[in-house]
Amino acid sequence: MTALDAGTAPDLADAIEAWRVWRVVPGTGGHQLRSVVKPTLWPRDAPLVAECLLGGSLRRRLWRRSPGHDSPSAPCDCGIYGADLGLLGQYLTPPPMEPTLARVLGRVLLWGTVVECERGYRASHAYPAAIYVPSDAACDGGRLEELACGLAGYGVPIELLTERCLEAPSAVARLVGANL
Repeated sequence: MTALDAGTAPDLADAIEAWRVWRVVPGTGGHQLRSVVKPTLWPRDAPLVAECLLGGSLRRRLWRRSPGHDSPSAPCDCGIYGADLGLLGQYLTPPPMEPTLARVLGRVLLWGTVVECERGYRASHAYPAAIYVPSDAACDGGRLEELACGLAGYGVPIELLTERCLEAPSAVARLVGANL
């Protein structure tokens, strides 16, 4: 299976390209991308398929008793998010004591059911298209080259930036010719 095989017909002819930030965490066989907001690990060599993770454990238990819904769903905030490059800066700086190796940004392909929302898109399927590693992305003195090697299992271009996290969205915009 390739990264774009989803098993269902998409709503759109092509995937939508958007941007997002990931946490980098240790994984088996290399590093793994993880959502910044939710405890979702992004698989290697397969698309991430959205599911509703609304609420805490009590709310989740209550939802299991009610009929589920496909993700993304218009009345819910679920789905895999992608945004404009200019909106990523606030997510690049990790909060103190966050258990993570780094924070990286990247271009993401979104497809399947895609809902436009206030700050970008929410989709049913996604896979990274490119990963950019800011010069200060590695936490605890980790080396950027090791970080990039650990992410190689995603099979997408990985670029080490000379710019720090705060300047990374602008640097990537210049690299790819995008507007902020």
